Amino acid sequence: MTYALKNLLRIAWIPILLLLTYPVHANASVNNFIVFAQTCGVTAVIASARVFSDNDKKQWREYANPKEVPGNAQWSETAYVWAKPNSPVVMDVEGLGEDFGDSAYYCFDTSGRLSSIEHEFRTAWDWGFTEQRQFDSAGKETTKSHFFSTKDRKEIPRPQGANDVREAMTVKVYKRLSDVPFFSLLTGSTPSKW
Repeated sequence: MTYALKNLLRIAWIPILLLLTYPVHANASVNNFIVFAQTCGVTAVIASARVFSDNDKKQWREYANPKEVPGNAQWSETAYVWAKPNSPVVMDVEGLGEDFGDSAYYCFDTSGRLSSIEHEFRTAWDWGFTEQRQFDSAGKETTKSHFFSTKDRKEIPRPQGANDVREAMTVKVYKRLSDVPFFSLLTGSTPSKW
């Protein structure tokens, strides 16, 4: 893949990114996100997202739109956040590297507590890993996960080499919205409820 194409992928909107890199999966991913957001209690309009990234590897920054996010040859990570006062918050964090990419959808309730995560890790070796985590009001976690073929989305046994990327495959869990690394940018200050 040429540098110009990689850079284009890093600045494209989520649906375009998924369409270019995973054509069979693209429409399902966009629809899955919309369903996830609605389940969280948020109507997410792609164009209304606030965009954050640490692609320059110095610190998280907010950008007016994904086109302004700087490219990174090693790994790019961009977060899209939908938040309104006194409402749940939904966040989509997209990562893209040379050999793998991932997406993690987070739902935080109105108090800022994590209620669910949907995570998908995809590799250049034709396999992926997906997991759904639910957290009850006491913080008890329920998890469902499996490996799948990126060619047909069918469940597969644990692939050879999965242990080699275990760290990259692990989703970051932010128990509270205030644990998100760009929280101060999101709020401008730290509200007491989060």
